[in-house]
Amino acid sequence: MPTFSVNSPFNPNPISKILVVLLAGLTVVNRINIFFELAIVCLIGILFYLNGYKKTFFKWIILCGILYSLPNFMIFSTLNPILKMFLSIPIVFRMFLLPFMAANFMIKTSDVGAIISSMDKLKISKNLSIPIAVMFRFFPSFKDEKKNIKMAMKVRGINFKNPIKYLEYVSVPLLIISSNIADDIAKAAETKAIENPIAKTRYISVKIQLIDFVYVLAVAGLIVGGLIWLK
Repeated sequence: MPTFSVNSPFNPNPISKILVVLLAGLTVVNRINIFFELAIVCLIGILFYLNGYKKTFFKWIILCGILYSLPNFMIFSTLNPILKMFLSIPIVFRMFLLPFMAANFMIKTSDVGAIISSMDKLKISKNLSIPIAVMFRFFPSFKDEKKNIKMAMKVRGINFKNPIKYLEYVSVPLLIISSNIADDIAKAAETKAIENPIAKTRYISVKIQLIDFVYVLAVAGLIVGGLIWLK
């Protein structure tokens, strides 16, 4: 699994990544020029590559190449309604591609400690920072447990031939494990005195670097430029 450094010159601050995710979300409701979209895809892809996620970089490039090679809705309007419905799904997914890609970059290259440190510097309320930290702790653990459940089912010869039984064997353990993970995270937070109002010393210090300004301003500039280009 690739490793990344929080203070790498090519790894933006978690707050910068969150801002980019919010900016990329604007492209869902406000269409921009396709060349500006591709420029944002290339920018995030390059950051994936520079942070050691070379396989992820190639996966996103291949996915983007497939999605952006699809025709638009106007060409589908002459097709059979059922066929048009299925062919439209990839195009709808393409609408959410930029925020998904930006969010994936944020999750893969952000450490929980760095996120909390960044939010402390911005004086963000604990009511917001703590749930975000818990979310980042929960989902990686949940993903690992899901893999373990599937492996255990494979060893026992349980397959997808009976979908209803298969879903039962997957969903019940996942519900129980989810509850256990949530309890473990809550206990760990209490042990670390998360409710103590006294200012805490963070093990990980997060700095504002040049890449933060480049990342945020480049994405913001490309989105604004893409909107202006269409007008």
